[in-house]
Amino acid sequence: MKFAILADAHIGRTIPLSVAQYRVEAFSRAFSKAVDDAVEAGADYVFFCGDLFERRTLRPHLVFFVHDELYRIAREIQRRHGKEVKIFIIRGNHDGRSTSNTLDYIKHPLAQYLIVFDEGRRTYSDDRLTVVGVGYYDQVDRIFEEMVKPAFKEAVNGKMKVLMLHSFIRGHHDVPPNTPALTIDELSGVPASFIFSGHYHKRCKPAKIKNGAWLLTPGSLELYDFGEEPPKGFWLVDVADGSEPQFRWVEIEPMHEMKRVEIKGTGSSPPSWYQERVLEAVRAFQDELRKTGKSGYVRVIVSGKLSEGFPSDIDLSGVATMRREDKRLLYVDVDTMELEVPRLGFTYEHERIDVAEFFKDFGDFASEISEMHAKVRETLEESASVQTGLLPQSQRTPLIEEWLKRFRERKFTEKEAT
Repeated sequence: MKFAILADAHIGRTIPLSVAQYRVEAFSRAFSKAVDDAVEAGADYVFFCGDLFERRTLRPHLVFFVHDELYRIAREIQRRHGKEVKIFIIRGNHDGRSTSNTLDYIKHPLAQYLIVFDEGRRTYSDDRLTVVGVGYYDQVDRIFEEMVKPAFKEAVNGKMKVLMLHSFIRGHHDVPPNTPALTIDELSGVPASFIFSGHYHKRCKPAKIKNGAWLLTPGSLELYDFGEEPPKGFWLVDVADGSEPQFRWVEIEPMHEMKRVEIKGTGSSPPSWYQERVLEAVRAFQDELRKTGKSGYVRVIVSGKLSEGFPSDIDLSGVATMRREDKRLLYVDVDTMELEVPRLGFTYEHERIDVAEFFKDFGDFASEISEMHAKVRETLEESASVQTGLLPQSQRTPLIEEWLKRFRERKFTEKEAT
């Protein structure tokens, strides 16, 4: 038997929105390339482990595209290899909810080659293997106990058993903090021969866990965002009775370059220094594009301290010119949100004049104004933000309330009020 294990195609992804048409094309192209390679390999079973689509609602032509590509797998494998392939699909978090998702649009009663696992169907079995497929759920631990384990209890003994999941796996994936995930120990509690997982976008090498099952994660088919990098693709597995499975990685070259560049200032520097570093970073990315012959997207993250001015003083007109002149630069984003601005300097008038004297027309209330002025200044000096020179709301609000209370307790004459 030959398995093809894919995940996270994200058909219809449009981020960044300003280059949506390029992104949609890239993800569709990657999916078509995966279909080509699965057909070429003559897979007996194709497993798609979630996030076939980018979101619940998509333009009809994208749904038709996926429908036609899935049919192409079945048609071409039959024509070229004389096999009746089975394609298994589970729901990912991007596909929609368990009660309503994009996978509903690709189901068809005449498509005998296509098995979409959902609330009404958790298992598939033929004379060679049993497959248990469970889509994405937030409470993955509970779902594992309530759905996965009971499904395996119903599975026919003696057959090869495969589990499909769309979940992070702690100990196999780099799981973000406070994120639901299954553990390898939990997975070792079911009698599976293979466990295929989507949701994690990086390729993971095949790993054999305690119960003897092989754990595989193919990752996404294309570069999903600026935090990702190649390789992208899917796994092929040759399974023969009495021998260890043979794993082959099928790489899919990303359509475009996608890079994140970090510029970190050392000490305080003027806007012009950061401007030049940004231009250098974009020029270096242009060099990469020339070498690869590709177009691409670059995000430049700027952090550090400004010795003067504000992030908006960094002149990016040179970047705009480069973008216009070089069609390979599909997208350039310069993020200056992490730059620290110099502390704002204030000239306090009461250093040169007496505040109470300045507000003498308010009578004896002038002394209270002077008192509050001194209190506010002292608090600013001790607690103001280094970046903005302002107080946090937790300290600003009590001062405002005290000001209002003092004013409300006073009744000024018309002369005092004017």
